Formats: sequence, structure tokens, C-alpha cells
Amino acid sequence: MLGDLWGGARMALRRWPTMLSLAAMIALSCLVLALVLADVLVQFKALRGAHEMRERGAVVFKPYYGSITGPTAVPDRAVSDLVELIREERAYTAVINNVRVDDPGFAGGAPTVLFFGSELEETIPDLELCEPVPCAMRGAELAPPPEPVELAGHTFTTFQRLPHSSAHFDAYLGAVPLDERLVLNLPPEALSRIDAREREESMSRAVLLEVSESELDAYVAGNADGELYLIPHRIAVDQPRRLAEIMVMSAMYVVGLAAFLTLVLVAFAAVTRQTLHRQRAVFAIRRTHGAGRGHTAARLAGFVGLVVLLPPLPPLVGLWLLGGPLSSGVVVWVMAFVVAVFAVLWAWAMRRQSGHELKGR
Repeated sequence: MLGDLWGGARMALRRWPTMLSLAAMIALSCLVLALVLADVLVQFKALRGAHEMRERGAVVFKPYYGSITGPTAVPDRAVSDLVELIREERAYTAVINNVRVDDPGFAGGAPTVLFFGSELEETIPDLELCEPVPCAMRGAELAPPPEPVELAGHTFTTFQRLPHSSAHFDAYLGAVPLDERLVLNLPPEALSRIDAREREESMSRAVLLEVSESELDAYVAGNADGELYLIPHRIAVDQPRRLAEIMVMSAMYVVGLAAFLTLVLVAFAAVTRQTLHRQRAVFAIRRTHGAGRGHTAARLAGFVGLVVLLPPLPPLVGLWLLGGPLSSGVVVWVMAFVVAVFAVLWAWAMRRQSGHELKGR
């Protein structure tokens, strides 16, 4: 049977310019399809996060900064107001981009995220945070820091491991992957002990839940006293259209790639039909010398597999080993799709060859 498989591969290699082009397009289409589907999965999680935030009447903020030479001087009163809202389980916040930016060796150089507020876990689906606070976690793809991590008066020596593909949902950044980040879950009082850049981001990235207009106005005014100007946006009003546009765009990419891949497979089927027509005499001679249906099936499997199955599988396995959203099953689905396409084309080629045998005598 191995000889028959190799014979089918040689049959494809005789037309190597055409087959190489088709194989390259199939492999590239499958790779891009896996990447796009992974992005769609992340955006779907973001859509779920936005739904929970809308249900809670969440308010987020677009920041503008009065100071251009450094972080704004957020007043202690504004910080205290946010701390109180977090204690009352009516707010949460995060610091994503500015944790110890002046200390590149912090936490062994690992990107670090700070979370404040128990409502964060209640509002964002699939986000499993450690408890009790303060506590620390590490992404599934991140090794533990080589030394204890100290921040806001707390020292962390143990780091729980987050599940694969864990993500934080931010109203403006969308889904923020945590697989390669260190996560510190801190009590609200720690807000008064973080540095100026972290405090500025925590105030602008706050999510207020079910607050009154007077409380919202007081929060905005308190930050404006420190030249941090926050423009409030209600998730229920602003986010549905934006997220719908994201999902529609992702769907368009998937449909476009699927259509392109279908055209490539149709082209391969046309080449296969032409090849089988030209090789009908060869198959007839092999049959008269004792080659059974199993030998023919193996030969056609080698022919189809060299173009459809062999090129996309190794790079897809490589993507799967990279981890992150790609390890959540998306690449496995695409690999299963490739195998299914191979099986369909193989069965079609067998049926086509059987038709030649019936008509070729």
C-alpha cells in the first residue's frame, strides 16, 4: 500500500506547477481561516462581556489629559470616591498598560495587569479570579516570576495559574488576552498606594455600575479638578453598534475566506478529473495485473492527500502549539475540516475512477 501511496504522490508531482500552486493556496487559506476564527472567538467573548455590562447599566469613560508632560494629579478625594464605590460593589477598575512602566525589570519583565473590585468577575464571563484579595495569578503561557513581586504594600510569592484563553473585557480595548500576563487582584484601598501613572489609568478605566446622575457628575468633576477630563459613555447606548460592526466584519472575513477556499477546491477537483481521464489507461493496465480496489484507493489517497491534506496540517499544528486563543479548539476544528475535505475529495475521486472503469472498456 505504501508503494501505491507514493505512486499517487508521483502522479500529482508530474503536474507540480499546478499542484504546488493549489497546495499553497489551500494551506494559506486554512491558516488564515484559523486565525480569523480565533479572532471571532475572542470578539464573541467580548460581545458577552458587553452584554453583562449593559445589563448592569455600566458607565465607562473616554479620557482627555490636561497635562502633557506627565501623569495628571488625580485628587485624593476622587480616588476615595472610587474606592467607596468599589467597596459598595458598584464599580471596578483595572490598570492594563501602565503598571510600573518606569521599571522594566518589574515582575521579571512580565506585562502586569492590576484588578480592583469583586464585581469585575461578576460582570465579565469566564474570568476566574483568585481570592481572597490580595492575590496574584499568571497567564497559562507565563512562567512564575523569578522573585517575589511587591506592589502597593503587598508582596506576592505564589501565583495561581489562569485557564487557557482567559481574557479581560475592556469597553475600548475589547478582549484583552491574559495568557502572557501577570495579574494582581488587589483590594480597593490599594488604589491610594499605586503610583501616579497607574492611578491615572485606574480612574479613567473605571466602570461604574448602576450609579445615579449626581454620583456620575461628582466623579467626573472630582477627576477634572486634577486635569483628568472624563467623558462618560453608557454601554447600553454606545457599545451595541460598535460590537455589531466588529462581528459583521469578522463574519465577512470568514465568508470571504470560505468562498476563496471553495473556488480553490473546485479548481483542484477539475484538475483531478482531467488527470483521472488521462490516467485511465494506466489504471486499466494495473487492474489487469491484479491491482484491486484497495490499491486504487491508496493511489488516489496519495494523489489527493499530497495537495489537500499534507500542506495545511503541519503549519496548523504549529499554530495550535503556539497556545493562546489558537489553542482553545479553533485550530483543531480547522484541522478536522481539512481532514473532512480530504475524505470527501478522496471519495469523489474513487467514484470518478469507478466511472472511468465502467466506461473505459
